[in-house]
Amino acid sequence: MMKLFVGFDLGTDSTLARKITGFRKRFDPKFSRYAFPHMAMLAPFQSLDFQIDDIVETLREELDSFFFGQNETPKLGFKGLDVHQHKRKYILHLNPLIDANLEYCMDLVQEVCMSNLAPNIKYKPNKKQFLPLGYFHSEQELELVMEQAQMEFSEYGEIPVESISLYALKGKTWVREVRLLNFELKDSRFLHLNNHSL
Repeated sequence: MMKLFVGFDLGTDSTLARKITGFRKRFDPKFSRYAFPHMAMLAPFQSLDFQIDDIVETLREELDSFFFGQNETPKLGFKGLDVHQHKRKYILHLNPLIDANLEYCMDLVQEVCMSNLAPNIKYKPNKKQFLPLGYFHSEQELELVMEQAQMEFSEYGEIPVESISLYALKGKTWVREVRLLNFELKDSRFLHLNNHSL
């Protein structure tokens, strides 16, 4: 059985992306483990090992069809900070402003994943998706960085989506299992990765 999620892989060249990386390097204890910029499209779910190939194939087909004919690389907008408390952790994050097109894409991905849940495993959806800036173990740790975060992330910003990938939990670390769709901004077109692995 594997624990999985599907996420947007975000570009690193935009002003907002560079600010996020700089902030996380300074303040996020988990930066070295999760240095790659990404935002989950749904809460993690569990599937049986033999289901993975079917999940990948179906997601690739659905995403390829969904984005067919769309010439612009999609972007995620972010505005405002919030804190999500999970168990004993405080997750400082940016709030995404997701357009209707990407919202529908996320619903499509979730539908595919939910149809491949491992039997007898309960799935708990997230109330909302967000882009983490840091994971903290106490309110005191969080308060030390909150003022700086409010200064650095007070304005609206956008980050291009470079690709969409399936991630798997290996040990205690999330790693990219396979890239499902790759967007390349070149002559106003995007290219798809044809290979089935990195």
